[in-house]
Amino acid sequence: MLRAAYIRPLFGVVVIIAGILWILHTQLDPTRATLYLTTAVCGVTAVYALITFEILLQNRAMAKAATDSTNVMERSLRFSFAPDLRYRTVNTRDPTFDTKEFVTPIDNEDYQSAVRESTEGGQQQTEFVFAIVQNFGRGVATNLTIDASYAIHDSTHVPKDSTVRRQAVIQMLEKDKAVALCICMFKVPTNGDQVQIASASVLASDYYRDFLHEPPQTIHIDSKNHYAEPETGSTVRII
Repeated sequence: MLRAAYIRPLFGVVVIIAGILWILHTQLDPTRATLYLTTAVCGVTAVYALITFEILLQNRAMAKAATDSTNVMERSLRFSFAPDLRYRTVNTRDPTFDTKEFVTPIDNEDYQSAVRESTEGGQQQTEFVFAIVQNFGRGVATNLTIDASYAIHDSTHVPKDSTVRRQAVIQMLEKDKAVALCICMFKVPTNGDQVQIASASVLASDYYRDFLHEPPQTIHIDSKNHYAEPETGSTVRII
């Protein structure tokens, strides 16, 4: 591209110089001289147009390079603010997650019932099921909305089969942090008890999206891309 930018104008200049030298060394009558002079002027104009065209091509290439650089910077800036949210379902005998400092339970009515059962029930075998959303990205997740539905089979509960839907809204979730949404609890877990995800979605934005007024991202979770993390020695099965 750079070599062509110099060759084309140089070729035009050489042709014009050769034409001028030919005119100077040729005996011409006034009429033909005027014709050749007009031709030379047209040639100079053509070279000028060619140089202008080369300048436009160079400006276009520079504008494209600037656009590409801007896109790279925009992607880098977006990545530095982007969260990476991962959803999983766990069961535990400790609904407060005291041994996992990075996990913050969402304080709602279901969670308060789980804590009361854990502290006042006196039954250490009770198992609690939580949906955990953890941020593995570099940025903070904002306006986080969790909407999860599960099918539950509890042999000691009436009715044994039920479906629950849990929702929560969190203002922000910092990187390397997680929130836990209480789904249900099994006071007397037995073999055959299970929790199966029906559907779940996580709606979240970040500071960069908020600044540009872009819509939040939605992560959909189903049985195919769902990750279960049962506690060691647990009875309830998570599907």
